[in-house]
Amino acid sequence: MRIFSNLSLVFLTMCFYYVTAQDNKTTIAEIKKEFRIINNDNRLKTIVLNNEEFLDHMPDGGGRLTGLYKKGELKKIVLWVGLSFGTETKEYYFKDDKLIFIYQQLNSFLYDEKNQRLLYDKTKRSFEGRYYFDNGKLINIIIKGHNKFEDDRVDPEQSLLKEAAYYGEVISKRKTSKR
Repeated sequence: MRIFSNLSLVFLTMCFYYVTAQDNKTTIAEIKKEFRIINNDNRLKTIVLNNEEFLDHMPDGGGRLTGLYKKGELKKIVLWVGLSFGTETKEYYFKDDKLIFIYQQLNSFLYDEKNQRLLYDKTKRSFEGRYYFDNGKLINIIIKGHNKFEDDRVDPEQSLLKEAAYYGEVISKRKTSKR
């Protein structure tokens, strides 16, 4: 009887993880569909902020924050920052005012060993991250390369949600002040 009880527990646990994995797979497919719709919508209204309008510290290559709206609802934020060692781009996607996806890319300047200098006109993708959210919860991460979330002291879910909320607020303030 005890063996049957233990086997039942193992079976139920496996079923739970299978169902959760299937739910995440379905949710991720829906998220991918939504960000494709957003990216293909050429009727989105755009608001652009430069450097000092949203950054506390000026990066070497400047910065730009772009908000894309449909019928007054924020659909996407694009952050571009020129760093001393390359460029970083983050795209935040929203549905019904909730963060659903973030795409992050870091392109590093190539280094010329012979002349001991960075080549500012040539980059190499050194990091790429995809972060999927469902109801304010990070449900999946796909990364290539190294980033700040390798440090266990940094919670990617909280950090990314906080960033998205901050940039959304900055863009929205600009949107309402332009009316």
